[in-house]
Amino acid sequence: MSAQADTAKTADEGIASDVAVPLVMSRWLQVEQVDATVATLYLQSTGKRLRVPRPLYDLLRRFQAPATLREVAGADADIARMVGAIRTLRAKGFLLAEGEAEAPPTRRLLTDPPIRLFDCPAQTLVPALANVVAIGVPCDTGDRASAGARAGPAALREASMQTLYGIDRATGQSQGWFDVDRGRAILRGVSVCDGGDVFVDHGERQAAVFDRLSEALEILTAAGALPVLLGGDASICWPALRLLQSRAPLAVVRIGVLGRRDAVETAPSAFVGAHALPRSALGLPGVSRYVHVGPCAAGAGASLAGFAHVPVEAAARDGAAALAPHLLPGQRIYLGVDMAALATPASDADGVALFDYARLHALVCGIGAAHPIAGLDLVGLNPSAPCWRTTAMTALHLLLTALSAAKDPHAPQA
Repeated sequence: MSAQADTAKTADEGIASDVAVPLVMSRWLQVEQVDATVATLYLQSTGKRLRVPRPLYDLLRRFQAPATLREVAGADADIARMVGAIRTLRAKGFLLAEGEAEAPPTRRLLTDPPIRLFDCPAQTLVPALANVVAIGVPCDTGDRASAGARAGPAALREASMQTLYGIDRATGQSQGWFDVDRGRAILRGVSVCDGGDVFVDHGERQAAVFDRLSEALEILTAAGALPVLLGGDASICWPALRLLQSRAPLAVVRIGVLGRRDAVETAPSAFVGAHALPRSALGLPGVSRYVHVGPCAAGAGASLAGFAHVPVEAAARDGAAALAPHLLPGQRIYLGVDMAALATPASDADGVALFDYARLHALVCGIGAAHPIAGLDLVGLNPSAPCWRTTAMTALHLLLTALSAAKDPHAPQA
């Protein structure tokens, strides 16, 4: 096509400026994934993510130096068919006019994961109107024993594609799931959204990560959504505890492993370790009780006012009744579940009693029936551990059980 014909055609179609302007790729553009058919791109500066067809990605790569669309597409290309895609790339900041100033990197609180939990709707950084908002916290610096758990949120989301979230087209309400263990439907009408992962620049201070998580939690839960954190190690609950106890008094119930006696006794510090959570939590003005359920080093927390330990044997035998001496009836709680407390194919218990799935499932249900749950977390998710696929499905069942315990603990049998 001649330049004269090109000009006439593009002018007719209102795209002359798209063809004439030299364009260049954003310097913040990164590639998350690419294969023969599609590419997933994102901007480091803003966190924006975009999936494009492979031919469009190949075209975009030709704008590494300023050039017009005609120059990179070739003389015989049908420019009019490309303009829509080019405009989208420009509108989202992946492609700029030559000399156009790029906005400086924004302070990122959250990143948009490529897969959402249960494939539920994505939630932008505004108060969530859903009943539940999930947030991944890919951080494992609070517990050396949890190294590798930073990959847990992404791996759990991927595994959750086998248990999809669905909406009833007639009612617009969540279809929920079916709990085989209890023989009943759960979470019908309970809406779930995924707020993404808190942004973590690995190697930065823990306080910086927790500050971002605090800010994101305050925004996302402002309309009353239940926060659900996916870890990561157990320390990730700290920002949620700070927020929730500031809204109303709270007790903490943690199902996990406290293997270091001295850690519970550790003096308060800016760094919140997973094993020092009891002291850190009980230092908050709105937290009156901290109940650890699971293995615990002998004597740990004995001198800590407000701390209580419920051994696995007692909780397995008596269920939630084993916690009753340590909590007020109907007391509002934050519930944390660490997969380290569950006997899995990857467990290295070394003689330490752990929960089997059935008893842990029953315990979580019982806790929800006895206490309103203001927030919860599921941590200790390590996809590099042996038998991860089995562990992941168990973790997802526990997560749905915990959500049901929080949102519909008294639903009737199906």
